[in-house]
Amino acid sequence: MDDKTYWNTFYNNKLSISGCSDFCVFILEYFQNNHNINHVLECGCGNGRDGYTLSKKYYVHGVDNSGYIPKSENSKLTFSCENFVEMKKDGYDLLYSRFTFHSITNEQHQTFLKSINNGTYLVIEARSAKGIDEHVYHGKEHYRNYIDENYIKNILNENGFKILLFEEGRDMAKYKDENPICIRIICKK
Repeated sequence: MDDKTYWNTFYNNKLSISGCSDFCVFILEYFQNNHNINHVLECGCGNGRDGYTLSKKYYVHGVDNSGYIPKSENSKLTFSCENFVEMKKDGYDLLYSRFTFHSITNEQHQTFLKSINNGTYLVIEARSAKGIDEHVYHGKEHYRNYIDENYIKNILNENGFKILLFEEGRDMAKYKDENPICIRIICKK
């Protein structure tokens, strides 16, 4: 099964929205006093759960290339089926990438980072390479490009990003019996 089919099937079978992720809460708290953010692009929105919460404060456009498009009755929230790596990112103040940076290749990382406009914030939560051999709840049926700390710091620097916050560790994305090692980054180009 290819990744697009895997995720389309996954989201069509898991339609309930069970609140936003801990990362979403973390980002809302971090930017709570920043009034320069109005438009957010959620890169790899999945079932839309974080987009729904982010749209309480911002205009949000969630994109995912799986083929599954969440529904929205909220005028501040839209969804579409697009490739976030290659799409134009004009007009967005913040790009939100939760568990999607580790779903693309190193070459796609470069394409994505080069496509981001100066003055734009980028926030990332991804699985760390330090947890590559650990159990994963949803198995290993889909592609994962675990992220190395030095690698990501280097490519962000090479592409003109200033890292404002970097964290690596556990207790960021607990799910059932899983507590993966993750990397969280807030940066600005």
